[in-house]
Amino acid sequence: MMTAVTTIRNSTAPIIEEAKARAQALGFPYFQREDTLEEMAARYQVDGFLIYGKQLPYYWNGGEEYRFHMGTAVLRTSQMEKGNQDRLCRLLPTDDFCSVLDCTFGQAGDSSTMSWYLLGRGQVTALEKSPILYEIGRAGIQGYVDKDGKLTKAVRRISLWHQDFKTFLQQAVPKSFDVIYFDPMFHYPVKREVNDMEGFRRAASYDGLAEEVLQLAMKVARKKIIVKERPFSPLFRNGLFTAVHGKKGQTTAYGVINL
Repeated sequence: MMTAVTTIRNSTAPIIEEAKARAQALGFPYFQREDTLEEMAARYQVDGFLIYGKQLPYYWNGGEEYRFHMGTAVLRTSQMEKGNQDRLCRLLPTDDFCSVLDCTFGQAGDSSTMSWYLLGRGQVTALEKSPILYEIGRAGIQGYVDKDGKLTKAVRRISLWHQDFKTFLQQAVPKSFDVIYFDPMFHYPVKREVNDMEGFRRAASYDGLAEEVLQLAMKVARKKIIVKERPFSPLFRNGLFTAVHGKKGQTTAYGVINL
């Protein structure tokens, strides 16, 4: 998949300079904005564009778009404010300071929710292999602002790295995180009435969880490994998992390896 960087129409000089600098940092070609994105894609033989403008950068691919948004994190944290449990956060240790490595940052929802839950008593480090999702996420967690400031503070505390999880785990210090979390792209996506995920899927990394990766994670984690997958995933038949948390009718489940 070939991606390039451009800007919105009639961009100012600072926006153009930012786009050029980020293109160089990410290793993408930069093309000056001229015609429609469809015409530019055909002319330069690219599949998609990372587009900079007055707002946060976003990704365009053949008419599909992906933009940073905090919808799921806002909903989940508001539910916890009301005293309801979050399916993921309830699995995190509560006895002490908790360091979490989110190996699949993606749309930022899980990292942001865990960072909010752990404010004052934990830290979230996140990895993202896709340069497109990394860049949109990097700008998003720096630029997001909510009404009361608590979620803003939580997302600012996330330490985001542009790296694939296997390489990171191979190089990590043993027992350096309390919890390691994976939410890989599902082989069988959850069906939705409104397909608003296509732009994200086109930008995402599809690295799977081979047992080698789980073994690496077991060396780096101190307390547990959590994996989000479909309830019927064959991954959960691996004997390493000590529990699978999910209820009938739920489209996802959390597998846990306790250490």
